[in-house]
Amino acid sequence: MFIMTLLIGSILVPLASQVEQRQNSTTQKILEDARDAMLGFAIINGYLPCPDTDGDGLENISGSNCATISSNIAHGSLPWQTLGLSAADAWGNRITYAIREEYARRTMFSLTTAVANLRVCTTSACASALTSSAVAVLISHGKNGYGGTNSSSGTAYVAPSSNDELENTDADRDFVSHVASSLDSAAGEFDDIVVWMPLFTLFNKMVTAGKLP
Repeated sequence: MFIMTLLIGSILVPLASQVEQRQNSTTQKILEDARDAMLGFAIINGYLPCPDTDGDGLENISGSNCATISSNIAHGSLPWQTLGLSAADAWGNRITYAIREEYARRTMFSLTTAVANLRVCTTSACASALTSSAVAVLISHGKNGYGGTNSSSGTAYVAPSSNDELENTDADRDFVSHVASSLDSAAGEFDDIVVWMPLFTLFNKMVTAGKLP
Protein backbone atom coordinates (compact mmCIF):
# COMPACT_ATOMS: atom_id res chain seq x y z
CA MET A 1 0.00 0.00 0.00
CA PHE A 2 2.84 2.36 0.88
CA ILE A 3 4.53 1.71 -2.47
CA MET A 4 1.25 2.23 -4.34
CA THR A 5 0.75 5.54 -2.55
CA LEU A 6 4.22 6.69 -3.58
CA LEU A 7 3.61 5.67 -7.18
CA ILE A 8 0.26 7.44 -7.36
CA GLY A 9 1.76 10.53 -5.76
CA SER A 10 4.63 10.58 -8.26
CA ILE A 11 2.07 10.56 -11.09
CA LEU A 12 -0.36 13.12 -9.67
CA VAL A 13 2.24 15.80 -8.90
CA PRO A 14 3.48 16.09 -12.52
CA LEU A 15 -0.12 16.00 -13.77
CA ALA A 16 -1.07 18.86 -11.45
CA SER A 17 1.94 20.82 -12.66
CA GLN A 18 0.96 20.23 -16.28
CA VAL A 19 -2.60 21.40 -15.61
CA GLU A 20 -1.33 24.58 -13.96
CA GLN A 21 1.06 25.29 -16.83
CA ARG A 22 -1.79 24.81 -19.31
CA GLN A 23 -4.01 27.20 -17.33
CA ASN A 24 -1.23 29.80 -17.29
CA SER A 25 -0.69 29.46 -21.05
CA THR A 26 -4.42 29.64 -21.72
CA THR A 27 -4.76 32.77 -19.62
CA GLN A 28 -1.76 34.42 -21.27
CA LYS A 29 -3.44 33.87 -24.64
CA ILE A 30 -6.79 35.17 -23.32
CA LEU A 31 -5.07 38.38 -22.24
CA GLU A 32 -3.22 38.76 -25.53
CA ASP A 33 -6.42 38.12 -27.50
CA ALA A 34 -8.16 40.75 -25.38
CA ARG A 35 -5.43 43.25 -26.17
CA ASP A 36 -5.79 42.49 -29.89
CA ALA A 37 -9.58 42.92 -29.64
CA MET A 38 -9.08 46.28 -27.95
CA LEU A 39 -6.84 47.40 -30.82
CA GLY A 40 -9.51 46.32 -33.30
CA PHE A 41 -12.12 48.23 -31.29
CA ALA A 42 -9.93 51.34 -31.39
CA ILE A 43 -9.41 51.06 -35.16
CA ILE A 44 -13.17 50.89 -35.72
CA ASN A 45 -14.25 53.50 -33.17
CA GLY A 46 -11.27 55.82 -32.77
CA TYR A 47 -10.96 55.13 -29.03
CA LEU A 48 -10.44 52.23 -26.65
CA PRO A 49 -13.24 50.75 -24.51
CA CYS A 50 -13.91 51.87 -20.96
CA PRO A 51 -13.77 49.32 -18.13
CA ASP A 52 -16.80 47.41 -16.92
CA THR A 53 -17.56 48.66 -13.40
CA ASP A 54 -20.86 46.90 -12.62
CA GLY A 55 -20.06 43.32 -13.61
CA ASP A 56 -22.30 42.94 -16.67
CA GLY A 57 -19.44 42.67 -19.16
CA LEU A 58 -20.29 45.97 -20.87
CA GLU A 59 -18.18 49.11 -20.74
CA ASN A 60 -19.52 51.80 -18.40
CA ILE A 61 -19.68 55.33 -19.81
CA SER A 62 -20.81 58.63 -18.37
CA GLY A 63 -21.43 61.16 -21.13
CA SER A 64 -18.35 60.95 -23.32
CA ASN A 65 -16.05 59.62 -20.60
CA CYS A 66 -15.53 56.43 -18.62
CA ALA A 67 -17.87 56.20 -15.65
CA THR A 68 -15.24 55.89 -12.92
CA ILE A 69 -12.00 57.86 -13.21
CA SER A 70 -9.30 58.48 -10.61
CA SER A 71 -6.21 60.56 -11.42
CA ASN A 72 -7.00 60.23 -15.15
CA ILE A 73 -7.11 56.43 -14.95
CA ALA A 74 -10.25 54.31 -15.29
CA HIS A 75 -10.21 51.03 -13.37
CA GLY A 76 -12.56 48.05 -13.50
CA SER A 77 -12.92 44.77 -15.36
CA LEU A 78 -12.44 43.94 -19.01
CA PRO A 79 -15.72 44.71 -20.87
CA TRP A 80 -15.82 41.25 -22.42
CA GLN A 81 -19.33 41.55 -23.87
CA THR A 82 -18.49 44.85 -25.54
CA LEU A 83 -15.47 43.20 -27.15
CA GLY A 84 -17.16 39.88 -27.91
CA LEU A 85 -14.75 37.84 -25.79
CA SER A 86 -14.99 35.10 -23.17
CA ALA A 87 -15.86 36.31 -19.70
CA ALA A 88 -12.96 35.06 -17.64
CA ASP A 89 -9.45 33.71 -17.35
CA ALA A 90 -8.67 29.99 -17.10
CA TRP A 91 -9.67 29.97 -13.41
CA GLY A 92 -13.08 31.52 -14.04
CA ASN A 93 -12.21 34.98 -12.74
CA ARG A 94 -12.74 38.42 -14.26
CA ILE A 95 -9.84 40.17 -15.91
CA THR A 96 -8.86 43.43 -14.26
CA TYR A 97 -8.53 46.35 -16.68
CA ALA A 98 -7.03 49.82 -16.27
CA ILE A 99 -6.74 52.50 -18.95
CA ARG A 100 -5.52 56.06 -19.21
CA GLU A 101 -8.93 57.69 -19.72
CA GLU A 102 -7.92 60.07 -22.52
CA TYR A 103 -7.71 57.08 -24.87
CA ALA A 104 -11.23 55.90 -24.03
CA ARG A 105 -13.07 59.20 -24.45
CA ARG A 106 -15.83 59.15 -27.05
CA THR A 107 -13.82 61.51 -29.23
CA MET A 108 -10.95 60.19 -31.30
CA PHE A 109 -7.53 60.70 -29.73
CA SER A 110 -4.63 62.00 -31.82
CA LEU A 111 -0.87 61.56 -32.09
CA THR A 112 -0.51 64.50 -29.71
CA THR A 113 -2.39 62.61 -26.99
CA ALA A 114 0.94 61.39 -25.59
CA VAL A 115 -0.08 61.15 -21.94
CA ALA A 116 0.19 57.39 -21.41
CA ASN A 117 1.83 56.87 -18.01
CA LEU A 118 0.76 53.50 -16.66
CA ARG A 119 3.81 51.71 -15.30
CA VAL A 120 4.49 47.98 -15.16
CA CYS A 121 7.34 47.23 -12.78
CA THR A 122 9.23 44.19 -11.52
CA THR A 123 8.39 44.95 -7.87
CA SER A 124 5.88 47.05 -5.95
CA ALA A 125 8.64 49.58 -5.19
CA CYS A 126 8.91 50.14 -8.96
CA ALA A 127 12.66 50.70 -8.90
CA SER A 128 12.79 48.95 -12.28
CA ALA A 129 10.01 49.57 -14.82
CA LEU A 130 9.26 47.23 -17.72
CA THR A 131 7.32 50.14 -19.21
CA SER A 132 6.36 53.61 -18.03
CA SER A 133 4.19 54.56 -21.00
CA ALA A 134 1.44 51.97 -21.21
CA VAL A 135 -2.01 53.06 -22.36
CA ALA A 136 -3.82 50.11 -20.77
CA VAL A 137 -3.08 47.13 -18.53
CA LEU A 138 -4.86 43.76 -18.29
CA ILE A 139 -4.44 41.49 -15.27
CA SER A 140 -5.37 37.94 -14.39
CA HIS A 141 -5.05 37.41 -10.65
CA GLY A 142 -3.82 33.90 -11.24
CA LYS A 143 -4.63 30.58 -9.67
CA ASN A 144 -4.99 31.98 -6.13
CA GLY A 145 -7.39 34.67 -7.37
CA TYR A 146 -6.40 37.03 -4.56
CA GLY A 147 -7.73 40.51 -5.26
CA GLY A 148 -9.88 39.27 -8.12
CA THR A 149 -13.59 38.51 -8.62
CA ASN A 150 -15.28 35.29 -9.68
CA SER A 151 -16.92 35.81 -13.07
CA SER A 152 -19.96 33.61 -12.47
CA SER A 153 -20.91 34.52 -8.90
CA GLY A 154 -19.48 38.03 -8.67
CA THR A 155 -17.82 37.01 -5.39
CA ALA A 156 -14.69 38.98 -4.54
CA TYR A 157 -11.73 36.99 -3.29
CA VAL A 158 -9.66 37.96 -0.27
CA ALA A 159 -6.96 40.57 -0.67
CA PRO A 160 -3.42 39.42 -1.49
CA SER A 161 -0.83 39.05 1.24
CA SER A 162 2.22 40.08 -0.81
CA ASN A 163 3.05 43.67 -1.74
CA ASP A 164 3.56 42.76 -5.40
CA GLU A 165 0.06 41.28 -5.77
CA LEU A 166 -1.42 44.12 -3.71
CA GLU A 167 0.04 46.60 -6.21
CA ASN A 168 -2.20 45.05 -8.87
CA THR A 169 -5.33 45.76 -6.84
CA ASP A 170 -4.87 49.29 -5.45
CA ALA A 171 -6.28 51.22 -8.45
CA ASP A 172 -3.30 53.49 -9.10
CA ARG A 173 -0.95 53.84 -12.10
CA ASP A 174 1.56 51.17 -11.05
CA PHE A 175 1.36 47.43 -11.70
CA VAL A 176 3.72 44.50 -11.13
CA SER A 177 4.73 41.69 -13.47
CA HIS A 178 7.36 39.02 -12.80
CA VAL A 179 7.74 35.26 -12.72
CA ALA A 180 5.57 33.38 -10.25
CA SER A 181 6.88 33.07 -6.70
CA SER A 182 5.77 30.96 -3.75
CA LEU A 183 4.43 32.04 -0.38
CA ASP A 184 7.73 31.23 1.34
CA SER A 185 9.87 33.19 -1.14
CA ALA A 186 11.48 36.53 -0.32
CA ALA A 187 9.01 38.36 -2.57
CA GLY A 188 6.01 36.48 -1.18
CA GLU A 189 3.34 34.75 -3.22
CA PHE A 190 2.81 36.06 -6.74
CA ASP A 191 0.97 34.37 -9.61
CA ASP A 192 -0.62 37.32 -11.43
CA ILE A 193 -0.35 37.42 -15.23
CA VAL A 194 -0.05 40.90 -16.69
CA VAL A 195 -0.29 42.19 -20.27
CA TRP A 196 -0.12 45.83 -21.31
CA MET A 197 -0.62 48.00 -24.39
CA PRO A 198 2.34 50.28 -25.16
CA LEU A 199 1.46 53.75 -26.42
CA PHE A 200 3.38 53.43 -29.67
CA THR A 201 1.89 50.02 -30.45
CA LEU A 202 -1.52 51.69 -30.33
CA PHE A 203 -0.34 54.60 -32.49
CA ASN A 204 1.31 52.24 -34.98
CA LYS A 205 -1.85 50.18 -35.42
CA MET A 206 -4.00 53.28 -35.81
CA VAL A 207 -1.64 54.87 -38.38
CA THR A 208 -1.36 51.61 -40.34
CA ALA A 209 -5.16 51.38 -40.44
CA GLY A 210 -5.36 54.95 -41.78
CA LYS A 211 -7.08 56.28 -38.63
CA LEU A 212 -4.21 58.56 -37.58
CA PRO A 213 -3.04 61.21 -37.97
